[in-house]
Amino acid sequence: MPEYLKALHERFTKETSQAKIILHERDRILTRLRRQLGRSQRVLLLHLLDLEDDLRDQTSLYSFITGIRLARGIEQELGEMPPYSFDGENEEQAKQKRGDPPCRKNS
Repeated sequence: MPEYLKALHERFTKETSQAKIILHERDRILTRLRRQLGRSQRVLLLHLLDLEDDLRDQTSLYSFITGIRLARGIEQELGEMPPYSFDGENEEQAKQKRGDPPCRKNS
């Protein structure tokens, strides 16, 4: 199931123009740092960036999965109860004002 959700996540999450600007700025700063840092410091920096990317991917995927689970829960809940009707609520309120007994729905 997570593989299917990963595929859905990739399909429905697109990079926004703001994200592209941020990534471009990050790459520019990374290039500057590479020039200023020694080899061992660059290795540590790249390792840190890899971990950051992994964390962001995991967070994004889990957020997406949570959204899917929430949507499924809402769908199941709505399937168990009759859909909300604004007109029906108004009618019930009017009956209550007139003193009519409340309408009982068939279960």
